[in-house]
Amino acid sequence: MSADPNSLLFVMSARGSMTWQQYREAVDFLSPTGISEAKRHEGLASRSGLLQCLEALGHCDAHYDRGASTISVTPPALCRLPRAGLPVAVLTGARCFRTHEEMGSAAEASGGKVRLSVERQPGPMGLMPDTIQVSATSEEAMAEYCAALGIRYAAIPSAWSLMHWTGMLSDYEANATFDVPEGFGWPRFDFDVTSLDFGRNRTDALPRYSRYRNPTTNLPTHVFFRDGRGAAVNLNWGRYLLLNAKGLTVTAYDERRFRLCVPVKVPLPGVVARTVCLCSGKPPVCRSIDGLVRGVDCQDWLIFEDVPPQIAWAAMSKVGQTPAMVSVP
Repeated sequence: MSADPNSLLFVMSARGSMTWQQYREAVDFLSPTGISEAKRHEGLASRSGLLQCLEALGHCDAHYDRGASTISVTPPALCRLPRAGLPVAVLTGARCFRTHEEMGSAAEASGGKVRLSVERQPGPMGLMPDTIQVSATSEEAMAEYCAALGIRYAAIPSAWSLMHWTGMLSDYEANATFDVPEGFGWPRFDFDVTSLDFGRNRTDALPRYSRYRNPTTNLPTHVFFRDGRGAAVNLNWGRYLLLNAKGLTVTAYDERRFRLCVPVKVPLPGVVARTVCLCSGKPPVCRSIDGLVRGVDCQDWLIFEDVPPQIAWAAMSKVGQTPAMVSVP
């Protein structure tokens, strides 16, 4: 078994697309960490947490339709990071075992106009691909480098583009279809804004966010209720719908160090996570910090690095949050 953290992305790239079951089997076979089954359901140390990171880094997109899922690898591209000065870009999308070698050879052929750097950060499951970053002496040099490799260059930082393209939480709620009745017979778990988790303690107070388990397929359905009717919603958007309805802030931002902090149990919706991940081209780091946000009982946080204030505030406004100002050493 290969211990290369890029191995999962190699397999996904070779297949082009796969089902959740195929992805799960690949992760379990390739992961060298030996994480227990219990740990696989916590934060980044889970199959779903790993997939969310791969999506946020722009390597793939996961589509869900009628209980079925398809995970598709995105075409390779160099996405410019939102930094002042000479262009710096990060590789997203598909890659193979020769990608690093080919990119290095093309950089050498540029005559010093392009520089390649690789950072290994395998993550808790040992399957987070390397961050491959490219810096160039000019936009023209970067474009020529991409042309030589035959990959796309996103000259406008993707973080900026996604920030302007992504809709607001209010838009998401306005477009939701509230046609689910208040009660039906499936097992139900309500989201607790204190523990930031779905528990067995039920509440009839509105607004409410509930997870229902289909007794036949065992698949979950997430419903946000208001005014006596509910709407089936995306898992991550639903959490922020409830937090916003209750006027609660659970996110934080260190304006001096450009660090954006989100509870592990309240991950950002995919498109918002990709916006902040493509500020650095790196996955969020999971850290334990007590008392980071006043009134929030949370110890485990996802920390996104190098997120400039304009993008941090705009991205958090998309999910109805005004981050608490903190210092994260």
